[in-house]
Amino acid sequence: MEQLRNLAIRLGLDEPVGADLPMAAAHALTRGVDSPTLRELAGLSKGQSREAVDLFRQAMDELGWPVPDRSAARLQLMRDVAAKILAGEGDPEALAHEIYWHACYSGLPELRQVGDRFLELYAGWGATYIQAEEAVAAMKAAAQSFLREHPA
Repeated sequence: MEQLRNLAIRLGLDEPVGADLPMAAAHALTRGVDSPTLRELAGLSKGQSREAVDLFRQAMDELGWPVPDRSAARLQLMRDVAAKILAGEGDPEALAHEIYWHACYSGLPELRQVGDRFLELYAGWGATYIQAEEAVAAMKAAAQSFLREHPA
């Protein structure tokens, strides 16, 4: 389901994913994810991108995870990045910048403050914090606060 979810987010951001959808549907079916439209989608060829996108949207609705619009896709990506920060995965400085960037392009005014907070953490990474542990702790606190205020 994770691959389907990621493709749904990419589609929500208007990225071209049509050629990847039939194979992703086939893989999902082999892992036990099933819906009538997902089976139909798995039977398409790579050259049927337009039809694949329509079937994918319908299949995701059937599975209870509709393709998000652009704003919701960016919000979900922000949640994913915040979870990475909390898990200690990746470079916290780069992840903070990624959250800021998604907030800026989300089109959601309520995320502006979130983006600004992560920009502060990103910009002040080397100058503000004496020790890296302090910076990571501040980043994790901001990520935890964001996830609490913007649950999935």
